[in-house]
Amino acid sequence: MRRWRRVSGSIYLAALLVFVLGLGATYATYRVMLNTEMAARTARFRRYAEEISYAINARFAQYLAVLDGSAGLFAGSDDVSPDDWKEFATAITLQKNYPGIYSLQYLQLVTPAQLPGFVDKLRQAGVQHFRFRPGGRRNIYCPIVYAEPESIAGFARGFDVCSAESGATLLFSARDSGQDLLSAPMNLRDVNGTALRGVVVVRPLYRKHAPLNTIAERRRAVYGWVAATLPMQNVMHGAIPTGTAISLRIRDAEISGPDSLVYEESSMSTAATDPVSELVDFHADYSLALPVAGRRWVLGFRETTGILWIPVIMALAGVFITVPLSLLILNLGLTRSRALAMAETMTTALRENEALLSSMTNNISDGIYRGSLDRGLVYVNPALAKMFGFESPEAMKAVPGPIHYVRPERREQLRRLLERHGAYRNEEVEFRRQDGSVFYAINSAVAIRGPDQNILYFDGVISDISERKRAEQQVYRLAHYDTLTGLANRTLLRDRLEQALTDAKRRGERIAVMFLDLDHFKKVNDSLGHETGDRLLKAVSERLIECLRSNDSVSRQGGDEFILIVRQISDAESAARTAEKILQRVSGLYRVGPHELHITTSIGISLFPDDGNDYEILIRNADIAMYQAKEQGRSNYQFFTRQMTARAHERLSIENELRRALERGEFALHYQPQVSLQHGRIVGVEALLRWNSREHGMIPPATFIPIAEQSGLIVPIGEWVLREACAQIKAWQESGLGSIPVAVNLSAVQFHRRDIDRTISETLEDAGIDPALLELELTESTLMQETREIIELMKRLNDAGVRLAIDDFGTGYSSLSYLKRFRIDRLKIDQSFVRDIITDPDDAAITNAVIRLGHGLKVEVMAEGVETVEQMQFLRERGCDSMQGYYFSKPLPADAVARLFREGRTLEFGTSGISADHVGTDA
Repeated sequence: MRRWRRVSGSIYLAALLVFVLGLGATYATYRVMLNTEMAARTARFRRYAEEISYAINARFAQYLAVLDGSAGLFAGSDDVSPDDWKEFATAITLQKNYPGIYSLQYLQLVTPAQLPGFVDKLRQAGVQHFRFRPGGRRNIYCPIVYAEPESIAGFARGFDVCSAESGATLLFSARDSGQDLLSAPMNLRDVNGTALRGVVVVRPLYRKHAPLNTIAERRRAVYGWVAATLPMQNVMHGAIPTGTAISLRIRDAEISGPDSLVYEESSMSTAATDPVSELVDFHADYSLALPVAGRRWVLGFRETTGILWIPVIMALAGVFITVPLSLLILNLGLTRSRALAMAETMTTALRENEALLSSMTNNISDGIYRGSLDRGLVYVNPALAKMFGFESPEAMKAVPGPIHYVRPERREQLRRLLERHGAYRNEEVEFRRQDGSVFYAINSAVAIRGPDQNILYFDGVISDISERKRAEQQVYRLAHYDTLTGLANRTLLRDRLEQALTDAKRRGERIAVMFLDLDHFKKVNDSLGHETGDRLLKAVSERLIECLRSNDSVSRQGGDEFILIVRQISDAESAARTAEKILQRVSGLYRVGPHELHITTSIGISLFPDDGNDYEILIRNADIAMYQAKEQGRSNYQFFTRQMTARAHERLSIENELRRALERGEFALHYQPQVSLQHGRIVGVEALLRWNSREHGMIPPATFIPIAEQSGLIVPIGEWVLREACAQIKAWQESGLGSIPVAVNLSAVQFHRRDIDRTISETLEDAGIDPALLELELTESTLMQETREIIELMKRLNDAGVRLAIDDFGTGYSSLSYLKRFRIDRLKIDQSFVRDIITDPDDAAITNAVIRLGHGLKVEVMAEGVETVEQMQFLRERGCDSMQGYYFSKPLPADAVARLFREGRTLEFGTSGISADHVGTDA
């Protein structure tokens, strides 16, 4: 019994010893496994955090590329319409390729003085029901003009961003910096009123050729912005890998307090601090700084994945193994049965894992492969086989050799990365499919090494990014090429010219920059429509390309302006020969649809290094030389000279002063009497605009009217003339002079506005005068289109009782069909025919024919520019109804005209008519 007790005690002691040692070994193993697992999870967590940061940065780079494309759209065109904006958003498939962008917008800078013309221009472009929101008067307006997608256009259009201090600060900060700028985080609202936390990124737009070196210059040159609204929940969608327990909080480092919050994925709860949680829970924190478009964000990451099961299972397994260890021999038979059952369970689990892995690799959209450096492909999933044009993975593996790279040297680069670093990630590669077509993909791989550290295999993933590349290329093309002609736009021209200048400076070569403008192109648009004008521009572009060598460049700057870069010229004579070649090739006959158009062009030339050594100076000087070519009679070329700069500055000064002339009250109307050639009495007057500038004194209409038409200022100026003339008619009536008809010139720009008839009716109603006292003078080219809109407009003007006259008759694109289509009250024979009717038989014949034509159509005929008694008598003998000119009177102020009527002054039909010296000398 004692022996048994001793043996029994020894057994208990051995069992206790085994138990203690087992627990000790279990705890040591647990700590090692716990530290290893936590280190691995921490490394993976930080890798995920860096990948998320990279993904956010990449997405913002795409959004800035979209802004670059939309800004390029404005840089390549002088007039971006709503359809152009919509076409741009459609071309880049905005909602599909850039889901983070809630809306893409164009904002325009508008002063209070520009408000009427701004709204009218939008209506003319097809933007109806435009209304500023919120209401009220402000010193400056920054309304959203265009917005895409279309579903939010009505919601966004008209909102004045400058009505809020934060919006104005963002826009003007971007204007002053000249860079893309991101807003502070803000609360946005969608069309349903749902609150969204997000940001706005903006880019300023500046006028072409404007200097942008200082803040003051950028403030003068800015005319609008393009912007993208970015709700952060859209931006961050899919950025955090699925299946992870990562939480993300983004704060703006430049703001403190609750307002600094940009985005929060989920609750960022604090990690557990109780002893049990510290033993078995995993939690980690990590912060990264991310600069985004002028601001600095701080990205705070947290991962809390709960219990680290592997160390816990190891500990529990150690405990459960240690306790029954003493019974192992006694239960050997039972243990064998359990081992068999466990093996079966493990086999089942292994099969399930294999089935899961097979399902994932067979159904994933990315290509997965295993390759060998010497044996080619070992494993290929179905997605990869389909990606490369094979029917099955087996068919792809049967092809000897590695995956086919378009550039073999790229494959060698990746192989060296595997050998040196054991892996490579997110490498962009061009692959070739079985049918020879090329596609772009992202390739990542990791090396599997043997005991001797040689690479046995490499496992990789390939993602097809062809669609994304196509979208990027489309954005690039929209940003760098003119959408109408396919030529380089202003942005790409700058890159090409700066590169050409760099090469020329290095090689000691010369460059010619040629600024080309089509002569009288505006008449084509006005008379035949913009579609014909666009087709003509395409034809001109084709001829320009034929004139240049392969290393030269041609771009369209907008409208009918082109710029050519001619490299490697020997001297000015070489540039002149090229210009003559272009003049001969571009000028001439064009067949555009049913029309035959004769086009000429004017060219200005600046030379590097003679006339400048950078982009801005060379373009500006070529532009100045082009205007000199226009002044020299068009259809020629001119080299830049220093004297041209002074004239260009004078023209720019006139334009700047013209913008302020209305506000300063510098305009005045003079009136030239129109007299009957039957009874000699004054039958009306023509209102003629005069400008007495504070800076330049009296400026002739021939100088400032073309500038007003080119700059668009003719619209508000024309409306002022119309109101002033109608008010003068009323003033003469109230002074007892009776009803004096007044003729007002209406420019083609004014006439083609859709609401011109409403403007005229409102002006007549405000003045309270009979519409028959107002005569509108139109040029022939204005009526040449004879479109349905013009026909309806003419009918509305006729119905309103306004008289219509054709000014400068015989000098335009004569197609006399409009004389029978429209009700015309008067034809005015141009003074160029009247001037030489006594000495030139052709002018006399034309004048006589016009008089007979007018009378045959029962239309009054008036002659302009009558200066001699012989001219007057010639016209009277041939039955011309009336005349105006210096023979009777020069244009006079309103009070001098009133004195003419009170004195009853008439035209004498003897040998000494009333000249300019007889009338109005005291005016």
